Amino acid sequence: MNDMALFSSGEFATMCNVSRELLLYYDRIGILKPKVVRDNRYRYYSVEQLYLFDAIRFFVDAGMSTKEVKDYFDHRSTSLFLESIEGNIKNMEEQRDILDAKIGMMERMLYITHRSLLFPKEEPRLSFWDEFCMLVTDIPDDTESAYIQAVCDHSDFCRNVAHVSKFPMGRVAKALDRNNLSDIEYQQIMTWTSKPAETSQLASRLKIRPRGNCAVILHQGGREGLPEVYGRLLDYIEENGLIACSPAYELDVNTYLMSDSSEDYLIHISILVDAGPESTHIPSRQPV
Repeated sequence: MNDMALFSSGEFATMCNVSRELLLYYDRIGILKPKVVRDNRYRYYSVEQLYLFDAIRFFVDAGMSTKEVKDYFDHRSTSLFLESIEGNIKNMEEQRDILDAKIGMMERMLYITHRSLLFPKEEPRLSFWDEFCMLVTDIPDDTESAYIQAVCDHSDFCRNVAHVSKFPMGRVAKALDRNNLSDIEYQQIMTWTSKPAETSQLASRLKIRPRGNCAVILHQGGREGLPEVYGRLLDYIEENGLIACSPAYELDVNTYLMSDSSEDYLIHISILVDAGPESTHIPSRQPV
């Protein structure tokens, strides 16, 4: 045996820039066993195993599990290499899409939080919005248990099917009765999201509100004050000769993610509107 061609586990770990514990783990699962184990149980690795470790790290970095790596090396071939690389590329592209969706969610949360700090609270106004894309979950009836179940279902759908976070989350109100706003009812849970490239899996859960002018109001406080807020927004629409063209969309801006007090919460409410025949109101092109 040529001892000069062997490295102790510590030396081998240093050259590979990993811990000895990782080498022990690879030994235990059979991916990379020492070239020699002496009577004193000291482990030694060969120069050739540096290349093997490099190959293992290549596939692990590509996203393969250690089990998949072991299976690959047990049946290594050019055709299997090509098949594995193609599969890894597809998996990484899917992961990239998921990561892009997460970044988009964070950017939207950052955007709406910054905007909420700039605009006055409780003052209705007209604002122009671009196309608004959302994932929705129906609320089957007007009970607390149905609402809670819908939130759970929505969270599960966003995470496991759409691969996005449920935040920023909101609600779509049922048709509003100006004479009875004491109890706002909701028809859907919704999450503001980027328009996905692939929509087949989302089916009817993907909804798009067209671009246009919206009557909006930014409410600060708990949900208890919403009937009065809706009253002011509907009064604003009527007083300015506008026509409501959509349900009311509530978007949670500041939530329990940022404060433990509902008095700090911010809820953005918007209703798509058209100018009526008597309207002289000039719409803003500034979204919020």
